[in-house]
Amino acid sequence: TTMAKKPPPLSPCFVLREKPWRTMVHHLVLSPSSRQKIFPITGMGGCGKTQLVSYFLQEYPTLYTQTVYVDASSSSSIKTDFQTWARTLGNGHEADAWEDALRTLNSVPRGEQWVLILDNADDPGLAINTLLPHDINITILITSRNPNLGILSPTGHLELGEMTADEALSAMVQAACRSLPLHDDEMNSAQSLLKELGFLAVAVVQAGTYCLQLSSTVGEDFHPYTFTQYLDLFKSHRADLMKKAGPASLDNYQRGVYTTLDLSYKVLPQECRDLLHVLSLFHYTDIPLAGFREAAKNGFEDQSSYHHREETHETTIYKLKNLLWKDMEWNELYLQGIVQTLRSFSFVTANSTNNVVFLRLHPLIQAWSRDKI
Repeated sequence: TTMAKKPPPLSPCFVLREKPWRTMVHHLVLSPSSRQKIFPITGMGGCGKTQLVSYFLQEYPTLYTQTVYVDASSSSSIKTDFQTWARTLGNGHEADAWEDALRTLNSVPRGEQWVLILDNADDPGLAINTLLPHDINITILITSRNPNLGILSPTGHLELGEMTADEALSAMVQAACRSLPLHDDEMNSAQSLLKELGFLAVAVVQAGTYCLQLSSTVGEDFHPYTFTQYLDLFKSHRADLMKKAGPASLDNYQRGVYTTLDLSYKVLPQECRDLLHVLSLFHYTDIPLAGFREAAKNGFEDQSSYHHREETHETTIYKLKNLLWKDMEWNELYLQGIVQTLRSFSFVTANSTNNVVFLRLHPLIQAWSRDKI
């Protein structure tokens, strides 16, 4: 029997994030539209995109007559899942190819609403728009690390960032099977730990789960491995902890934070890797691109001499010129292209203030990049 894929179930540690949830419900349920609804959810790996989709389907089980879930990590996986889904329909569809599935998705019966979920559409080179049905009665949900997919949507785009402090605390306490309130010292440690983890959903849950695994019960007494203990361990063994795979869970997300980042890093061009490492040496917020422009225009030479440079400084200048110059001169368009590639993998985010572009790294991306150096 052919079995189509289904969205992963909710993690036992799922904590609803109110603001993104309201945005999702507003666009998909409350807002009438005369156009097809396409709703991309983008953000860095492990921020909870797929889990939010699973929660939505659980809360609105009768909204859609047909739910089609597809692994969108490549065009071949999309086509394979399309074909598998179509063949589960029976009634003459048993030998359907992926093209037949797309035709079926483009002919939703009148009076029905269907939903197509394209999960993990992370590859910036994937021409996903060529594989989308256009029937107004089929809603399309896309999860991706690539914020550029927001342009596919005429109705709404959710950029999912970090959890709030309260949401992250609730998720970590829940994963550790603890309860609030915590005593003062433990609460201070928990809050410090959450800042170190950058309020990233997968890292927060893995921290709580790790604490649970090292906790013990003697008789009826529960002896927790405390957040204070984990924080001390994190400070001395951050890289090892972030590489650890999470335990088997209902949502099947078992990769460590660093492993998730490594997968994207492998496909980055070398100049993007090099710039990412340079950026990670700054404070992770408000890194001005104008600073790179001024330094490059000055040939990365010191404008004033305050301290004698070592001989290796000339090598540093040479490397910076190779990285940030194009054809032996400053080229802002070239640098913007590198930044755009980093943004497409959610390694950096950008905002503009008073016509100056500032970059930001998630604290864990900064830490991971430094650890790779």
